[in-house]
Order: sequence, then structure tokens, then C-alpha cells
Amino acid sequence: MLNDIITNQIFLSVIITVVICEIWKFIDSSVRKKRIDWGALVTTGGMPSSHANFVCAIAVSVGIVEGFASTVFFISAGLAIVVVRDAFGVRRDVDKVAKTVNEIIKDKKLGIKEIMKITGHTPVQVVVGCIAGIVIPIIINSFF
Repeated sequence: MLNDIITNQIFLSVIITVVICEIWKFIDSSVRKKRIDWGALVTTGGMPSSHANFVCAIAVSVGIVEGFASTVFFISAGLAIVVVRDAFGVRRDVDKVAKTVNEIIKDKKLGIKEIMKITGHTPVQVVVGCIAGIVIPIIINSFF
């Protein structure tokens, strides 16, 4: 069973794509901060969007292997649309609200714990995540 999973074309394509993008995110964050940023591997936000990358890689890989007219492709594409939409707007908006609430907590000296920020993505980060999630699986799947 484990062998079936680790040799699955869709699984391999998605995992390789995610690893490439996580390394990219680590390098990008480290260069921007001018120091090695191990936290970039486990925190949300950053370039490219891991969420957009992951769901686009799933949808494209499923489409290539199972067919772009298959039910499983439509399900994975629908999931990708929801996640990408969330990455574009909802998470950024929640960050803005959290920042405002935290400022109120500090200004009014309410003595309560601040709200955790989620760190949303910029539109560019999401678009780059989507492009990588589409292009990398196409390249990887061309070798199968």
C-alpha cells in the first residue's frame, strides 16, 4: 500500500511541486531578511503562496492523469478555486482586522491577549503560487 502511494504519479507530482515552492519561499524570505529564515518553512504567507501552489498542483496533476473531463478533476478544480479565492482576499482582510483590534487593545490598555495574525498573501504571491502549481506539474508529468 505504501509503495502504491509513493509511486503514484499524482502524489509525486504534487509533493515535488510543493517541495520546490517551499524551498523557493525559504530562499526568498532569507534573501529579503538577509539571514537564514527557517521560520519561512512553517509559517503562513510569503512568496509564493503554498496554498495556491498545492491546490493548483493537485488539480493539474489530476487533470493530466485522470483527464480534464473527469469528475475528480472538477472536484479538485473546485477546491482550488475556493482556496485561491481565500488566499486572495479573506486571509488578508482578516489580517487587517486583527491589526486594528490589536492596536485598540494596546491603545486602550485592555490587558487582554492580542489576536494572532494569520498573514495573508499579496495578489502577486497567489498568482505566482498558481502559476508554479500549474507549470511544475506539467513539466514533472511529462516524464511519466
